[in-house]
Amino acid sequence: MVRRTPLVNHALDLVKQVVVAERPQNLDPESVTVTGQGPEVGVILLPHQDLGGYSLVLWFDARHLLLSWAGVADLERHDDLDVGRLATRLQGPGWGGDEAVRAAVSAELRRPIHATLRRTRILRRWQLYCAIELSGRWADIFVCDVPPPSSAGVDRIVDAGMTSLIGPDRPVMRRPVPLAEWHRWADPAV
Repeated sequence: MVRRTPLVNHALDLVKQVVVAERPQNLDPESVTVTGQGPEVGVILLPHQDLGGYSLVLWFDARHLLLSWAGVADLERHDDLDVGRLATRLQGPGWGGDEAVRAAVSAELRRPIHATLRRTRILRRWQLYCAIELSGRWADIFVCDVPPPSSAGVDRIVDAGMTSLIGPDRPVMRRPVPLAEWHRWADPAV
């Protein structure tokens, strides 16, 4: 489905180098997904295995590489990617060099993620939110609806824990990556 251009292949190779070297415990290499936006723009998603589609997203073209965090439910449209939280921007030909890209991806694998479950006021559904710290503030984003937590009681917000892609810490709840939905519009990276 996704045209594997030399640019996409190069970016995937850099990501694979980091994943092999770092061995992130909360990233299943089989879940890494590649998509694009036209022939000039590539997108690689590295989802946390427990956070229902919350992913490190590499969005790139020949002159820019953006690393952001987004709650991705579906890839039919890239709306979920568009509202992600930008963490790092690399610019220029080659994005500042392969070492700069590997260092940026490695740093993002270690970035702490704070997961919370929140009950909505209307319909009283439970939702997963994930947050990363950017410029000294937590930037959270909706990820997906979830079943009620067993420890909820009367609380409206339940702390699901701190985690990262590198691990080993995992949140108290587990929500699988929606790979079936993703792979209707995108391809596995492997």
